[in-house]
Amino acid sequence: MDGKAPELDGGFFNLSLPYNQEMWIGWSLGALLFVFGFFYSPFWGFFGLMLLFLNTPHPFAQELEEFKTKAGNQEYLRKYAEERGFSFEKFWLPESLDGLKNNAGEWHFPTPGKYVWNWKKPYLPDPDSSILFEHPFMVGAPRPALFTLRAVYFTLGLIMLQFWGAVSILKYHFDTFISLFAFLIEFTSSQGLGIFFGICLIIAFLYFVIYFITSLSKSIANMQMVDMATSLVRSVAVGEAELIGQARPGPHGALKIFVDDNPAMTCENIVCYEWVREDFPAQGDIPKWAQQNLFFYVLGKLFKLFDSIYQKLFNIVESHTHESARQSGGVPFILHDGSGGIRVEPSMFERIHYQVPLNVWNIGTARWTLYGLRLGDPVYIHGEVASRTKAELADEDLDGLLGNSILKVIGNVDPPGQELIMIQGTEYSILAYSYSMMETLYLPVFYLGLFFILGIV
Repeated sequence: MDGKAPELDGGFFNLSLPYNQEMWIGWSLGALLFVFGFFYSPFWGFFGLMLLFLNTPHPFAQELEEFKTKAGNQEYLRKYAEERGFSFEKFWLPESLDGLKNNAGEWHFPTPGKYVWNWKKPYLPDPDSSILFEHPFMVGAPRPALFTLRAVYFTLGLIMLQFWGAVSILKYHFDTFISLFAFLIEFTSSQGLGIFFGICLIIAFLYFVIYFITSLSKSIANMQMVDMATSLVRSVAVGEAELIGQARPGPHGALKIFVDDNPAMTCENIVCYEWVREDFPAQGDIPKWAQQNLFFYVLGKLFKLFDSIYQKLFNIVESHTHESARQSGGVPFILHDGSGGIRVEPSMFERIHYQVPLNVWNIGTARWTLYGLRLGDPVYIHGEVASRTKAELADEDLDGLLGNSILKVIGNVDPPGQELIMIQGTEYSILAYSYSMMETLYLPVFYLGLFFILGIV
């Protein structure tokens, strides 16, 4: 954007300090509480570390906020549209103008609206071949720093534990831990307190294992996303490629979905979708196994309550634990990045990842959740670019003179060591505020192990 896209390569270490008054107040208070707590009270020390942690921005936060402010400047956008022969209202997609509130499946920077799209010749470039603001060619590919101040806070926390002797508890009171576990084992035969703590320990352990595996898998996928160069549609070649753009109508237009054939549950302008139905037991119906042991039933309810709180705090889509029906589908559409359009075949993708649901209907004891990619939405694809057949070109009356019009994107066969995928969102929206795998996974696990080793040794 004007040749001044933010630099989003974090490097080895990035010192990211607060950049507004509110952050500086919280950060300074946290620093004072940590220094006080280090010498006088571990409680206040950890409270200070928490304030430091919460008021330290992501390394890219300030640059990205400035870039958002510039990209959202009304006068700039008005001039940008008028230079291309449109009014402000007709050039921009309204949903993309308030990128500060949008989630990973929506636009964070202004993007062209339907009046700019070339409906008759969708493979041609936009006016002046203007690349989308959110394309890596404009905003850069986010590459998180290996270490940030979060790593420093982890280290300070471990040092404070050592200073206050918390680590030595494991060494001097190791027999207490052994007695505690013996106590739990002793009570496991009576379905009492021992079983309760035992189950809690097992759940905590399984949660940690699942979190570790999913974090590792997600981090590896993110690294592949960062390392792979994004191609422009106008110059993409046959073979494996990464493309980012806007979903626009292809020769088949878009779909109007009737979820579970119910006219009251509809959604329009869909190019690919998936809906899930869940049937929940009626309120007051206790399963037979729970009637035999009410303790386990209450324990399950408590776990469900804490799990729902966690999902709301971290904006996680609730898992479909009572799934009874599922359906997916779609039509070929155009991925357009401003430089040109290319045909995408969603039916030939093994993996399609949607973000938050388009709509959720709760009726009685059933719930329907609809996910979908709509016209105008951002889309990231790591796929296989293949040549289209003569019959396919003839169906659209294409002469084949435009290189990107004779290609299509599919994703049903993974190359060695790679996973082809289509994701609702862009590389920026998925990775912009992520941290390195070293800092989010390896370092905390290393410090946790070091805590126990220091205590035992």
